[in-house]
Amino acid sequence: MNTQLVEIASWRIVSELHRRYPDKFRVIETHPGGGLYDCLALFDDEKNHIADFNREGRLHIFAKFDNSTLQGPLDIWAEMFDANNLKDTLDRISFMIGLPVPSQLPLSTPTTLVYRFISAFLTHSAFSIHKWECRNGCLDTSGEGGGKRHHLFEKFPGLGKEENLRKIEPFFGEYAYNFWFLLKDDIPFLCLDISGGVYRRDGSSYNLGHLYEGNRKIWPLIFEVARDILP
Repeated sequence: MNTQLVEIASWRIVSELHRRYPDKFRVIETHPGGGLYDCLALFDDEKNHIADFNREGRLHIFAKFDNSTLQGPLDIWAEMFDANNLKDTLDRISFMIGLPVPSQLPLSTPTTLVYRFISAFLTHSAFSIHKWECRNGCLDTSGEGGGKRHHLFEKFPGLGKEENLRKIEPFFGEYAYNFWFLLKDDIPFLCLDISGGVYRRDGSSYNLGHLYEGNRKIWPLIFEVARDILP
């Protein structure tokens, strides 16, 4: 399966789930199995592991918000590519993790805006000659070499101030989990933190929440922040 399309699909489904339930979970990147797998993982506020969207495999559910019976893994990428309506897939996943389908979408939080920004930005890379991906500031792996990805952070002078790195509570004791990097052919071009901050390599920064108030659409934010990065 095309890895670029799976990258796009994984962020689309995760961002839309967070859009439905902005206060229920957060997302980190994990590499279990000694680093063999590549997952976007969902955790609740108590740091309980809810689900893994394995880009190398399937969706696995580990806990449900309503404590009902767990279901087996779902071939999520095949389902997404075959479905005509993303809402049906989202509804199914909502049921699988034990959350009701909302009657309307709540207002996007700063964290939701970050995930929506990443998801929308990556769509431009479909069938591109370049590999675009989003990686977390922390390499969470059961193999060797895990921890803060210093080589990504050091590319952004706007992150040099300690208050920028520590303005959000750490996750599992590590502040790097709060940051996401958009990479082109393994080179980081943008950094986002889950409070809504966006940082560029030239030292400039933006607040997605402030930008979103003026338009209420994601693509104008992307053009404002990264017009020159898009092909």
